[in-house]
Order: sequence, then structure tokens, then C-alpha cells
Amino acid sequence: MRAFPIAALVAAAFSARAAERQLLDEVVAVVDAHSITLSEVAAETRVRLVEAQGPSATNATLDRRILAASLRKTLEERIVLSEMQRLKLFDLEPGEIDALLAKLRALFPSRAEYDAFARSVELTDEEIGAILARELRVARYLDNRLKLAAQLRDSELEEAARGKNLTEAQREQLREQLAQEKYQRLLRELLADLRRRATVRVLDPLDAEGTVAAGQ
Repeated sequence: MRAFPIAALVAAAFSARAAERQLLDEVVAVVDAHSITLSEVAAETRVRLVEAQGPSATNATLDRRILAASLRKTLEERIVLSEMQRLKLFDLEPGEIDALLAKLRALFPSRAEYDAFARSVELTDEEIGAILARELRVARYLDNRLKLAAQLRDSELEEAARGKNLTEAQREQLREQLAQEKYQRLLRELLADLRRRATVRVLDPLDAEGTVAAGQ
């Protein structure tokens, strides 16, 4: 058997690495003129996980279920952001973005560990700040649009409680449940309306089986 040429092996390895990079940078969705890549979704997922769970989430394996949920959140944020940019609403002051970054850094035991995290997701402070700022801007917009509308009227509570012998604590629990359900319904309706106004293409919903490496 002839030995496989070294040059061919090197070329094959290089080609495999290039294919892997291409896969990780695959465009999975487009919102208006903004393309969303798989590597972008993975990096944003890690930032969100660290926000929620702390530095222990930096090396967790990302399965497709987690990535699919993160992509849906990113799509929602981008759709809302597109409307906000059109209306020129809820820009943040530089100091607010600095505060968001400082809060994230404070989750890590040291600046060196935060810097290592930033390198692992291949994001600059500016890029991480942009992710955090987008989350806050979208949250403020949704709160402004939905908070008052989602408040539960006494008549709605009375209708739901009719025929039930509820304690005061149970009534308050029911009120909270109904208010949350109303908020989520209004949110779905708003997102559906905004999505109709935007140009949205999902090329890969990331809902198939598989994982992305811990470093991504």
C-alpha cells in the first residue's frame, strides 16, 4: 500500500478545519439586513448563561435544544430592535452600557477570568456590551408597550374566580397567574405583529440533534 502523501494529509486537515469554521459561521437566520450566524448564537448563548448561572456556565456543552431556544430569543430581540431603530427609541447612555459590563465582570472571581471568558467566546468588550445593551433596550421597550396593557382588571379576576371558594392568598396567586398569562399572550401578539413588519428568514432553526463544542 502506498503511503498517503504528507501534503495531501495536511491539505485534508486544513480543508476539514476550514469546513468546521464555515459550519460555525453558517448563517442561520436573517432579520431585515442583519445576518445571524451559528457562532454568534453560540457566543450570545454563553453570555446569557453566564448572566443566569455565573462563570460555571462558561465551559458547558451547548446542545441544539439550548441553541435553538437562544436563536428564538435572538430573533425576537432583533425583530423588536428593528422596530425600535425605525422609531428611534430607547437608546442607552454609554454609562449604562459600562454598568452592564461591570455587572457581568463582577460575576467572575477576577478580571483575568473574565478576560479568559471573553477570549473563549471571541468577543470584545464592545461586542459583549452590545449584547447586554440590546437585551436591556428590548426589555424597556416591551415593558413600556405591555406593562399597563397586561395589568389584570378586577372584573377579569372575578370572572376567573367565580364559583370558587378561594382564600385571599389563593386569589392573589390566581391574580399573578392570570396577569402572567395575559402578559405572555400580549407579548406573542406583539411579536407576531412586529414579525409581519420585518423581513425574517430562518435558514436553520437549530432544532436537530447535536452539540456545539464547549469552546464555542
